Amino acid sequence: MATNTSHSHIVSVGQVFTPITWAEWLLLRWGVFDAWITGASVCDPTAGEGVFALALFRLARARGIAVKPEMLVKLTLIEVQPTRLEAFRVKASGDFGIEFPNSNLFAQDIITEPHPCKYDILVGNPPWANFTDLPPSYKEQLKPFFVAEGLVPDKKRVLLGSSRTDIAALVLKVVLGRLLGEEGFGCFYLPSSLFFGDDAHIGFRDYTANHRFFSVDEVCEFTLSRVFDGVGTSYCCARFQMDVQQSFPVRYFRESSGDWIEHSAMPLKRPDDQWRVLEHGDNSCFDGPLGIELDATQKPRQGVNTCGANSVFIFDRKPSHLPSEYLYPLATKEVWREGNGEPHKWILLPYDAKTGRPLPWSKIEEITELRDYLNGNRGLLQSRKGTLIQSAISKGLWWSLLGVGPYSFAPYKVIWEAYGQKQFRPIRLHEFSGHVWQANQAMHAFIPCWSEKDAKRIQEGLLNPDILSLLRQLNGDGKCNWAQPGKIQKILAYETPQSHQPLLCAERREECRTRGSSVRRVPRRR
Repeated sequence: MATNTSHSHIVSVGQVFTPITWAEWLLLRWGVFDAWITGASVCDPTAGEGVFALALFRLARARGIAVKPEMLVKLTLIEVQPTRLEAFRVKASGDFGIEFPNSNLFAQDIITEPHPCKYDILVGNPPWANFTDLPPSYKEQLKPFFVAEGLVPDKKRVLLGSSRTDIAALVLKVVLGRLLGEEGFGCFYLPSSLFFGDDAHIGFRDYTANHRFFSVDEVCEFTLSRVFDGVGTSYCCARFQMDVQQSFPVRYFRESSGDWIEHSAMPLKRPDDQWRVLEHGDNSCFDGPLGIELDATQKPRQGVNTCGANSVFIFDRKPSHLPSEYLYPLATKEVWREGNGEPHKWILLPYDAKTGRPLPWSKIEEITELRDYLNGNRGLLQSRKGTLIQSAISKGLWWSLLGVGPYSFAPYKVIWEAYGQKQFRPIRLHEFSGHVWQANQAMHAFIPCWSEKDAKRIQEGLLNPDILSLLRQLNGDGKCNWAQPGKIQKILAYETPQSHQPLLCAERREECRTRGSSVRRVPRRR
């Protein structure tokens, strides 16, 4: 067994272990078991304790098939932590009487360390975690790989934390492009955000890995079964085919009343856009953008982000010990019930309402109550975590927040609930006691307006039922990305995307196209 323990400190990040019954289900769903017993080579590149290999053994025993040495040499496990591979060997021996060959166990980080072999089939469940959730030392290791695989345009974008790309996307790009042989396919459990996330996963949806095309053939979305207990992330499983260009629609299955109902999935408009899920047979295109005219200052925005300092900036009642000039009504769920009524929360914004910039400290020092209050919370404010807020703090603006600009102080807002909803209800907010309402972090999104007439026009446009229909097709019902600003912006207007990965040369493109036209949908027997 090849071992390397230098990276064992990172293995706890993003791990979601697969129950053996669901490992069996995936192996049967896409014919992996039958292919293996007839000679196909199978690899789990993020094996953990080898549940997919154990599932193959269990299926063989249920069918009365003896697992022979020539079958074992066609099975490979790769795992970053050697102790987990040893745990697999113990289970294989104790539960099935199988002495698994050391030569087919690799203790390595599949992203950062090269692997010597290629396989007919890949299976598994790569780790689920955003780049920003990774340990700092591991982030530094992975930055060049995110760039090399086309998931972000440059190291600076990764460094600034602007990428919310999931490490599962990086693992997939690496293993599909480097570990799959010609005519190979892969089957994985995945976070659904790879297909339905906004621009964070646009680099994954170029459908190339190591300058080879891949396609998503079929997806199964779990809406009823709890495959992974305690996981709040939306998840699915998908089958990938190498050296075949992506085409749409994709066969897309959802659970319903104990059965799998077929739908079809296709991108919103551009090939790398997030997907829409349509009734089977409905291949209608979105011809957008919808006819709501907006100027350059009216980009949909998210609400004010305190970066973990709600206790400092947000109040249940308007505080009398702080200057009223810098206190603003904060939208809450009651606003949608009661309209533009009495605020249920207030937020402190030590900002210049004309410029949308933080007040200079020289100005704050002239306002005794504000100065004393901020100084009293200085330690907490300076210790806030996050690349962007720490950048502001390093410049001396430790009292600043994120998501504040001139747009925050527009006299009118067309605002909607953007998080965890199933309805799209844009409303107009103006002022309360002379202060404009503020949207609350990711819970809300809004379009700033500078006249009541314009606000009415935009609200009426957003009430177009086609928008609700599109949001539902975009698979955000009840999820955190239900109607976030980026999604609404794509519905209203389109911008030319930035290419994250160099185009394939003409010769390579033609080679893949020719090869893809003759690829069989089952692996070669070896």
